Amino acid sequence: MKKKFIPENLAKALLKLNISEKESATYLALLENGSSTIQDIARQTGINRVTTYAAIDELKAKGLVAESRKGKRRLFVAENPESLRTLLAEKSEQLEKEKISLDNIILPALKAININQQNKPQIKFFEGADGIDKVYDDYILNSKSVIACGSYDSVLRSSSLEAEEEYINKMRERKILFRGILEDTKINHEFDIFSKGVMHNKFLPKDEKVSADILVFGQTVALISYDKKSATLIEDESIAESIRMYLSFMWERL
Repeated sequence: MKKKFIPENLAKALLKLNISEKESATYLALLENGSSTIQDIARQTGINRVTTYAAIDELKAKGLVAESRKGKRRLFVAENPESLRTLLAEKSEQLEKEKISLDNIILPALKAININQQNKPQIKFFEGADGIDKVYDDYILNSKSVIACGSYDSVLRSSSLEAEEEYINKMRERKILFRGILEDTKINHEFDIFSKGVMHNKFLPKDEKVSADILVFGQTVALISYDKKSATLIEDESIAESIRMYLSFMWERL
């Protein structure tokens, strides 16, 4: 059968909602004909059955098509077109998340490696447990405030309980303001109790994991991997401010 014609303006509008031409043809056929089998839809649209099955699966995932059975027959029916409002709302929400990611993570990171950028940030690398200690001793302990995301479960793979308690006591002596975003684990809760008055911690949702620690202080960002026993410092005001804002956004909403 000849392929069913879809008005060009409608096809373009649906495409902006991530509904392909074949999905649009399938959805319109169901709206016009009501409950239909795959064979009925393929005959109505002129699209082969394999492609029609794929279009139906996409439309079901988007909440635009429902499935029922009549005996052994699988039947499909179009949901109310008002369902497109939900699809648009989800698209808008995703775009907002992508914008936050672009502004706070992607652009600062790409600008940091742009070889044409003037006043490039200074990047320093430290290896081994001694290198990580140097980052804490020479940089973090000489700052006024820190915001961080990480987990003492990973810290203790290359450090010790005594060493970490010593760091916390040093921060207490120097009156460093420390805000932490920690994994929700027994060890982290124990450190939260010990560090009262120094660290102001909040916890990630259960089962959310952190693969490396991120710390922001002054104009510096520290990225620390305790598994690889390495630390990277990025010294740049704009990058530090962007990641600080991102971590603060997380901290305030936990």
